Amino acid sequence: MKKITALFMVLVLMMALSACGNKGTKEDSSEQTGTDSSDTTVVKFWSFHAGGEAEFLENVVKEYNAAHDDVQIEHTVVNQSDYTTTLIPTAYANGEAPDILYVEPATFTKYAEKGMLADLSPYYTDELKADILPSALEAVTMDNKIYALPIEMETLGLFYNVDMLKDAGINPPATWDELYDAAKKLTTDDVYGLVLPVEETAYTLFNWWPFMWMAGADVFDDDGNCIVESKEMIKALDYWGRFYQEGLSPASLQIGPWDIGNVGTKAAAMQVSGTYVINAAENDYPAVNIGVVPLPSPDNNPITVAGGQKLAINAQSECKDEAADFIFSLYGSTDIKKAGVWTTEAKFAYPARQSVIDSKSDVFEKGLRSTFTDFYSTAVPEPSYKAEVTDAIGKMLQDVMFGGVSSEDAVKEAQKTIESTMNQ
Repeated sequence: MKKITALFMVLVLMMALSACGNKGTKEDSSEQTGTDSSDTTVVKFWSFHAGGEAEFLENVVKEYNAAHDDVQIEHTVVNQSDYTTTLIPTAYANGEAPDILYVEPATFTKYAEKGMLADLSPYYTDELKADILPSALEAVTMDNKIYALPIEMETLGLFYNVDMLKDAGINPPATWDELYDAAKKLTTDDVYGLVLPVEETAYTLFNWWPFMWMAGADVFDDDGNCIVESKEMIKALDYWGRFYQEGLSPASLQIGPWDIGNVGTKAAAMQVSGTYVINAAENDYPAVNIGVVPLPSPDNNPITVAGGQKLAINAQSECKDEAADFIFSLYGSTDIKKAGVWTTEAKFAYPARQSVIDSKSDVFEKGLRSTFTDFYSTAVPEPSYKAEVTDAIGKMLQDVMFGGVSSEDAVKEAQKTIESTMNQ
């Protein structure tokens, strides 16, 4: 039913929305943008944000549209889980994808290699390139071309219900053993001990990488050899899979794994999530005492991952200049106010630009933010692999989590699959 629903959503969106095509051919542009000029260029933009993030985007779209008669941004909110898994790939294959695309490390390489992303290098100034953190700029560059605009750097931590742990006599876990023991003690008929992501998506991989690294495992070595089949990877898989196999982490979620509502509604005692939920944790659940600590590690030497969304432009778009003007006015302008609001008010994330970090330094020491600031130096950039590689790792996880496959067999299969793609 989920697949049928997702496909239905794709068809509905494709019927209702089409990418920006020729100027002046949108008969319904006056209804959707408030303009009546036949020369107006309509730029299609799909987002998946909620709460304060959605409000921010609605406001900046309205502001931009009010200031432009010849260009109007047509903003549509879609489901986040479906965005990368079905909506964008299907819409692009049919020439119906929006002009502005969100990408992340798990999708960037796939999209760029398939020619789905326009080269944004001409829109970058030398000053902007110097202002963006080197690792963030490197993450959107391929073959000396820049294919996206990084807008944030997000890291993961362990959020928890302070009172639940206190009542159970449990200290916030710092090691893997402590996390497992806490999840086991806190799991009841009504509460899960720990929420981890469940679906075979880029977000699940985003959560998986630091656990893999903390076990001493990786996908490739420094020479580019696949090293998935290792005792370290088996250790990481055994640990990760145990939470699902023993019912300590749910096999399905009523709300997204990125939503702090899992802890906020007391459906779970602990949850791995990121900087992006801090505003909701502090404002949306005032009656729930929510804390955060670094991700527990095997040896009390935590590692986190630095990811975050980037904005790109559909290579099929016929209004690349107009789309670029909009996204760069938000996050790549010399006026950094909106970029600062996005990462410190609409949500909380570390800005991708040093000037924005400097202008908002006081914010990073408030409340839950201070904890993330304390361990930000342990962040490792989210890797960007070819689709065949991420698909193999995703399948490896799902096989162990829900397929009854041993970690030993799962790593062998993943190693075999990845090596076969490397030899093609």
